[in-house]
Amino acid sequence: MAVDNWFQNWHQPFVSIPYSHPLNYTRNHEDYSHDKSLSPVRLLPVLMSLNVLKPERKSSRNKHQYSNTFFKVEPDLKEPYRHYQDNEESSGDRFSSKYHPNPLGFPDPFHRRADDDQKNQTYEEEHYLRPLEVTGPFKTWYRWKTIDFAYPSSWDRARAIVKGDYIEENNLPLGIEVYKNRVFISLPKWKKGVPVTLAQLPRVPKEESPALIPFPNWDWHSEKNCDLMTSVFRMQVDTCGRLWVLDSGKISITTEEATQHCPPKLLIFDLETDQLIEKYIFRKEFILQDGLYSNIIIDIREDNCADAYAYMSDVWRFGIVVYRLFDGKAWRITDHLFYPDPLAARYKLHHLEFYWMDGIFGMALSPAGHAYEDRMLYFHSMSGYREFYVKASYLREEKSKSDGNAFKVLGQSREQISGDQGHISSSVMDDNGIMYFNLVTRDSMGCWDSRKPYKRANLGIIAQSRDTLVFPNDLRLDQEKKQSMWVLTNRLPYYLMEGLEASIYNFRVMSAYTDDSIRGGICDPAIQNSDTFVEPLNDIHCD
Repeated sequence: MAVDNWFQNWHQPFVSIPYSHPLNYTRNHEDYSHDKSLSPVRLLPVLMSLNVLKPERKSSRNKHQYSNTFFKVEPDLKEPYRHYQDNEESSGDRFSSKYHPNPLGFPDPFHRRADDDQKNQTYEEEHYLRPLEVTGPFKTWYRWKTIDFAYPSSWDRARAIVKGDYIEENNLPLGIEVYKNRVFISLPKWKKGVPVTLAQLPRVPKEESPALIPFPNWDWHSEKNCDLMTSVFRMQVDTCGRLWVLDSGKISITTEEATQHCPPKLLIFDLETDQLIEKYIFRKEFILQDGLYSNIIIDIREDNCADAYAYMSDVWRFGIVVYRLFDGKAWRITDHLFYPDPLAARYKLHHLEFYWMDGIFGMALSPAGHAYEDRMLYFHSMSGYREFYVKASYLREEKSKSDGNAFKVLGQSREQISGDQGHISSSVMDDNGIMYFNLVTRDSMGCWDSRKPYKRANLGIIAQSRDTLVFPNDLRLDQEKKQSMWVLTNRLPYYLMEGLEASIYNFRVMSAYTDDSIRGGICDPAIQNSDTFVEPLNDIHCD
């Protein structure tokens, strides 16, 4: 539920039909009221009252046993009452204590079958998961005080410590991605002693603070060979089951020994086999001095796996590199809107005050529609309070010169949201056109319904905590039918300036169902007020 804007007065909607934001696709709602014919389904309540049709007895549900699961909860096998007047002793229907079999075999409209319940189960219900913590709609599945790795043996771990290859306090997780039964976590080489830069965990937790497992294996993690992984910032899984890994190539980033150890590269793995299927090494003209490629987002239409594009942002030299999969070509795009805002360079997190001049960072794509429909790429600078957008079709075309008119400013500044700062690192947009973002200096998660104008009054806060949501650094969506957003918190400013306390939980993996998070708040499409109406933009064709 939304915390901010929750207790606002409800107003009658201005229009009787659902509003469609001009920047996004049209959302059509089916209307069943036109069919007034007397179908057999409409006769079912009458037949039930005459005892012609009876509810079918519900078979016992199967127990699902999951061994070696730390958070195991036994399912409730008690059969629910068939009707509101039933009790445990009564097995009849609501009009007779005698049970009559269903002579015609029609499905009972008042009673769900056991197999229907299983189909409607969420991932958490299916695996009987119990969270470690609950923060608003968010549930904590993993948490660590420090990070350890699943070495082949204790001898290998001891040798890594002696050689300085593994320094426990220097390891900090940054990026997160989730696909099917796995959670992926990146660990850039901020300092020395980071042996693994991309790791994985089972989505079903077996323990609270497990050792991270290298992805795809230990052989891929070495600074001695630039063909392997060097320093991964973020990654994304596409709808074709491929993991796109953005390797910055930079090591010891926060020290005086920072160096571009290897050229940045893009690695694509098939998650069915965990084998590398494609690699792209950035051209020299894309590797600017002091640049840092830190975020990636994949654009695929109608699951056409061959026609895929990757948009990769350079946070320190302010550009986007576009990579086209089918022919392996890439180009770099720049614009003044990619730069940081000097007035937004001051950060304050609790008692820490610092200055960052980070440019384009967060990127989110509007939902994919038909192949002929365009998508919008929303983006923002880390050190900035404004959101911008550009048509994806512009990015997908290789150009010799950038067109500054292609990039637009979106709505108002969010400077006053939840206080005096609105710094956002990552953002995502779900299948329903709702954007989610993390307010890193406000210990908060926010949202925006793209049907509504981008105003401070339409930006909601869905969760906030000074304990569990300290610097929520990365945010991704899974591909489940009931979609969840996944958040990784890491207390990054403390790590960089003071060092982390080993006695408290510094890192968390959390998730929340997207629809549950916004229900009843300002980001709920059903909620409208005086700030939800917007005139179509002149450059957008709505016909």
